Amino acid sequence: MKRHHLFAALLALLPTATVANEPVAESLSYRAYIGGLPLGTLKLKIAMDADAYATEARFDIASLLRWVLDTDARASSGGTFADGTMVPNAFDYWVRDGEKERNTEMTFDAEGNATEVLAAPAFRKRSYDVTLDDVRGAIDPATAVAMLSAPRDSACDVSMKIFDGRKLHRVTMVPSGGTVEEPKCAGRYERLGGFKEKYMTPERRSYVFDAELKQIAPDRWRPVRVTAKTQFGNAIALLK
Repeated sequence: MKRHHLFAALLALLPTATVANEPVAESLSYRAYIGGLPLGTLKLKIAMDADAYATEARFDIASLLRWVLDTDARASSGGTFADGTMVPNAFDYWVRDGEKERNTEMTFDAEGNATEVLAAPAFRKRSYDVTLDDVRGAIDPATAVAMLSAPRDSACDVSMKIFDGRKLHRVTMVPSGGTVEEPKCAGRYERLGGFKEKYMTPERRSYVFDAELKQIAPDRWRPVRVTAKTQFGNAIALLK
């Protein structure tokens, strides 16, 4: 399977309709820390209009950790808007762990349900794998990132099922304070399927986090700080 530049291809196909009368194209960068130490940088590119979107994400591990955790990852996706909802039609994910690399591609039907997952090298079958029927209604991780910048009625009313080609997750947020311009959200991450049994116990299956957002348009918000407690200290993602 050959890795391709999905974001560039989809960006060229965006129709002329607009979000709030203007196309949206932005580049964002988040710096991640854990226990006060730099973990890495997440760089995002998001392009959208009233009918379509394309997104690309890139994670680079911090140089301080590269000698113990030599990994990088890239992901891109694209699709359409339907009734204010993002409907993916393509997803591409590449990850490198030391000298090992894997590329994963997903295709979707007209309703945004995954119809095929191709991986090179191929995934090894496991007894706890989820099926494509199990993940109906789930979006890919790159689309999930774009959803947080997409127009919506309320900043913190978010619920997404996310499928990365192997594992099924859910992320939810509800209002917890702040103002319309700078809302605060209480979030929860949950493992739903595709994980070993030891990771699905009540104390390991879900985690809470806090998110601080900033309004960038009448119906759009952007995460500027996300915080979660871990066994290694606070994990923090900050918009640069």
